[in-house]
Amino acid sequence: MHQLSLLLVATALASVAAVAGLVVWNLRAGFSDYLQVQDGEHLTRLMEAAERDLSRRSVMPTDWRPVLRDWLDAARVSSGRGGPAEPLPEAEPPPPREAGADRRPPPEVRRDPPGRRDPANFGPRVVVLSADGQTPLAGRREMVNRPGQVRAVKVSGQTVVLLRLADRAGPVEGVDASFLRRQYVGLALVGGGVLLVALLLAWRVAVRWARPLAQAQEAARRIAAGEFEVRLPTPRDGAGASEIAGLHGDINAMAASLSRLESSRQRWIAELSHELRTPLAVLRGEVEALVDGIRPLDKAAVVSLQDEVKRLSRLVEDFHLLATSELRALPCDFDEVAPAALLQAAVERVLPRAKALGLAVESAVPAVLPAARWDAGRISQLLANLLENSLRYTHAPGRVKLSARAVGPAVEVRLEDTPPGVPAADLERLFDPLYRVDPSRSRAFGGSGLGLAIARAIAQAHGGQLRAEPAALGGLAVVLTLPVRPS
Repeated sequence: MHQLSLLLVATALASVAAVAGLVVWNLRAGFSDYLQVQDGEHLTRLMEAAERDLSRRSVMPTDWRPVLRDWLDAARVSSGRGGPAEPLPEAEPPPPREAGADRRPPPEVRRDPPGRRDPANFGPRVVVLSADGQTPLAGRREMVNRPGQVRAVKVSGQTVVLLRLADRAGPVEGVDASFLRRQYVGLALVGGGVLLVALLLAWRVAVRWARPLAQAQEAARRIAAGEFEVRLPTPRDGAGASEIAGLHGDINAMAASLSRLESSRQRWIAELSHELRTPLAVLRGEVEALVDGIRPLDKAAVVSLQDEVKRLSRLVEDFHLLATSELRALPCDFDEVAPAALLQAAVERVLPRAKALGLAVESAVPAVLPAARWDAGRISQLLANLLENSLRYTHAPGRVKLSARAVGPAVEVRLEDTPPGVPAADLERLFDPLYRVDPSRSRAFGGSGLGLAIARAIAQAHGGQLRAEPAALGGLAVVLTLPVRPS
């Protein structure tokens, strides 16, 4: 939870900082360009005021400082700002006056109130240079070395002096600096507010995500400890609800699957011990009877012992086969076979046993079916298990019918019998190992409950399917679908 909160907070902080930095940079660059254009316009108005003033003079002035102040006043009036410019410091000692030069008294220096002074520090940044641009005539000398803009003041097409406006020392000066500072403060306040809201939202989202994630973590720990009954609730609608709901659903499905596997494992152990205990008990009883002399050691006793050993061996082999199929696909030797011949041979093998049980076996297998590439031994075992299941549980007198047909690139085999049938709720579990619809009757019929499970494993090893459904004859129908060319 803490890591998720810190991650969201760091993301929000980085995003706000990046946006604020971009906005500040863009504002600074754009405002600087705007001020450059503004300075150029003011310098142009100053040049026009200077040309008008010089064109009225008959003699060029010798002291350019008061002239520059007059030009600045005229430029401010033309720009609509009003009021005279503040006095400029001397650039250098003025040259001596010559006879006949302009002897008009310098204009009186007027002091503007603080609010009326030059807000952009325009006047102190202006320097009057000689026509060749080498000699400063008025203005601050240090402004000459700063980059800036230049305008030529011409009279009758001849350049008289140059007006040079130095760029601002910083991004902005004067009232423009105040404006920019106000923008920065506003951006800082907005950024702080956005950051605060983002942090609150990040904390809320982190808390909302962390709770179901913590539940999932706790559930995973409990499942790992063997508590397979654990189930997680579905999260409410909100941020990340679909992803977390999917995670909770997967964990619930995993717990349910593990619960089923654990139940199956326990049932396997119980059934296996039960199935092995019966022939072992019979063997032990007969051996003890022979040892105690209760039963004579004759051929009949030996045959009985041999039958129990065969039953025990068959049961162990069946368990081994099923265990192998659970770990990997059953090993099969695929070869070209004739499906019709395999089916007919399987029917012929059970005819004597069916006749002894009072059952009729019908075969509706066509003479020709598509050639297939199967493991003949495994398919024969599968068919034998299916037929044995029908013979074992069909009441006499009854019928067992085997039919087959080609369905596209597969062969469908259908085995039906007469009552009794199987309840619909038990059809899906018929192929589970050791499952019996009526456990009390299994031993009387000699079944171990593994035949159908082995048949399904063989079908799956061939890429096929095995399913059960109610039969038209009133009993059980088992449908086997096998591709003729398993992948």
